[in-house]
Amino acid sequence: MDAELLTLGSQLAAVVARSTATQVAERIAVSKAKKQDQQTIAELEEIVNGLISDKSELVRIAQAFEQELVAQRIAPSDIEYISNNLVPILSQLVASSSPQPEQAKAVLDTVRPLLSVETVTVLQLVGFNFRKAIGEPLTELVAGLIAARGPGKASGNVALAPRAGNRRAGNR
Repeated sequence: MDAELLTLGSQLAAVVARSTATQVAERIAVSKAKKQDQQTIAELEEIVNGLISDKSELVRIAQAFEQELVAQRIAPSDIEYISNNLVPILSQLVASSSPQPEQAKAVLDTVRPLLSVETVTVLQLVGFNFRKAIGEPLTELVAGLIAARGPGKASGNVALAPRAGNRRAGNR
């Protein structure tokens, strides 16, 4: 699970533990038992202010959860843009650089339907995170290629296969 989501979850648990109905009822009962009106009123105001503060924190946590989840989803217009623009670029790249263009074209024809709005939406609904599964490894791959071709590197050839120690559990 993402570190940000874990942090938000622990903040949520802390607010919930602090604001349980039983805990609030006990604090009210203790205040009333003292039979000092001014002190009881002050303590009740403190309880109300604490509950208002907790509500504000819960709203903030809910909004942060929403932002995290929205950041993981790809909008249909973005999927359509990727499909309309990435596939033709990949086709050109495959045609110009592949030693076996027919085989590469067959792979590309297999991948093309996966980039439809319907397929990506269904996969996202069942929990697939394209940004994490494709975007992050692709970013790491490109960063590795750039680093390997930087100044002081003797070899211009870089293997595109993932390094054995760089595989994540569940991405095999």
